[in-house]
Amino acid sequence: MTSPTFTERLRAKIDADPNLTEAGLAKKANLDTSTIRQMLAKNRSPRMNTAEKICRALGTTVEEFMLDSDSKEERDIALLVSRLSLDLRQKLLSYGEGLLDAQDHTPEESDEE
Repeated sequence: MTSPTFTERLRAKIDADPNLTEAGLAKKANLDTSTIRQMLAKNRSPRMNTAEKICRALGTTVEEFMLDSDSKEERDIALLVSRLSLDLRQKLLSYGEGLLDAQDHTPEESDEE
């Protein structure tokens, strides 16, 4: 099962909160209402700066908004990432992808001897 996209999460949040509207969110995020409406209607992922504006308007960060789990370790990681500059976030992403690639190509250790 895949994790919901940013747009799917946003749609669910708007649907779950009767006080949250597309127009109200757009105004609070300093975006055109059409930006939010088109993103939701066409299920398009927003640009990072748009996602950050939306999340700020919701009182959260993109990392927290996208987090599936409430584990302390994942919250700590999300907090650290949110404090990095965009350049360092991109470097961290590349490093993480390299770690995953290395993990995928490393044979698992066996308990059998």
